[in-house]
Amino acid sequence: MWQAVRENPRAVMYAVLMHVGLLLLLVFSLDWTPDAVKPGTNKPIQAELVDMTKVREMEAQKKAEQQRIEDQKRKQEQEKQRKAEDERKKQAEQEKQRKLEADRNKKAEQEKQRKAETERNKKAEQEKQRKAEAERNKKAEQEKQRKAEAERNKKAEQEKQRKAEAERNKKAEQEKQRKAEALRQQQAEQALQAQLAEEAAQARAESALSQFIPYIQQKVQNSWLRPAGSPPGLSCVIQVKLIPGGEVVSAQVVQSSGDTLFDRSVETAVLKASPLPLPDDPAMFKYFREINFRFVPD
Repeated sequence: MWQAVRENPRAVMYAVLMHVGLLLLLVFSLDWTPDAVKPGTNKPIQAELVDMTKVREMEAQKKAEQQRIEDQKRKQEQEKQRKAEDERKKQAEQEKQRKLEADRNKKAEQEKQRKAETERNKKAEQEKQRKAEAERNKKAEQEKQRKAEAERNKKAEQEKQRKAEAERNKKAEQEKQRKAEALRQQQAEQALQAQLAEEAAQARAESALSQFIPYIQQKVQNSWLRPAGSPPGLSCVIQVKLIPGGEVVSAQVVQSSGDTLFDRSVETAVLKASPLPLPDDPAMFKYFREINFRFVPD
């Protein structure tokens, strides 16, 4: 409060004078004589109401004046703070710019020194590389001569080995041809012997087959039942597939008698007659794996 008095003495003085005037007005406007109030007289009450209205008005004016003073003070304080803040920001920005400028100058100097150092290093590296390149070229030339000599020696050795290899290959090829000729003669002899053996086996198989067909025919005949109404004189060719032991795996008429019932009865009879008789020699089975024979009843 005292700070407000110091900053706005004139406003405080006006407020004090207003309060004094209000007090004097109240003192002189009131009737302090205790006269008797006649019945039906309203003057004292009216005088009191008018005085209170003025008091309220003066009080309102006082509050408005105080509010105005406080608002003015607050605005002044805000303006003062704003200016102080603007000043601080200005100084801070100036300090920031100064530091940035100093930093740029420092970096520029450092960059200048770095470039000078880089240039010195670059020249030193180039000189180093030049010497290294000269040394490499010298060594490369020596290596080139060494390789050329080694290549000449290598080619001479390869030529020597090539001739030796050619001689060995020639002898190996001659030996290979000799062995191939001997193998061809052996194979031709074996093929001839196999052909003769096969022809002999085939002849034996044909002989055995001609011997065993009547046995097979008889066994099938024993298992066959003539279909009702089947005419006499019918026959058919049936193909039979066997496995070792004579077991029948399939039986199929390949040349029909013209009578479907007759053909089916023969197929059934072959299956019922399994196993069929075969030669005792196992080597003969391959000729009996699949046989065809004509079935003629009776």
